[in-house]
Amino acid sequence: MRLSLSAKSILLTAAFVFSSCATTKYSDNVDQNNFSDLRAGKPYSFKLKGSTERKKMLFSNLTKDSIIGYSTKRDSTRIAIAKHNVLESKDLRKANIHTAAYVIGTVGVAAIVLSSTRATKNDE
Repeated sequence: MRLSLSAKSILLTAAFVFSSCATTKYSDNVDQNNFSDLRAGKPYSFKLKGSTERKKMLFSNLTKDSIIGYSTKRDSTRIAIAKHNVLESKDLRKANIHTAAYVIGTVGVAAIVLSSTRATKNDE
């Protein structure tokens, strides 16, 4: 079974999109959550329970019941978030890299599809 070039492009793009994830979700049980993936000095965005907004911070360290960080590198305002209030964390650098990769991949797929349609028009 041969797939058309556009079908292959769509499958390749879907595989690329679903293969990478920059978000970690946490359960209601704090003891089961693994916050060890957080790395000091990296920017993170935390989604909190009962809130639609995200709390952005430059992660510093963990305590027994809190996540400690700073608002930005230049601003040394300390931020503490209770672990039991965190629904998910998102690595902002990894998310930006993935977004750039999606854009580059989409442009590449569009260029291949466009050039293949022009090549088939010239053959006729």
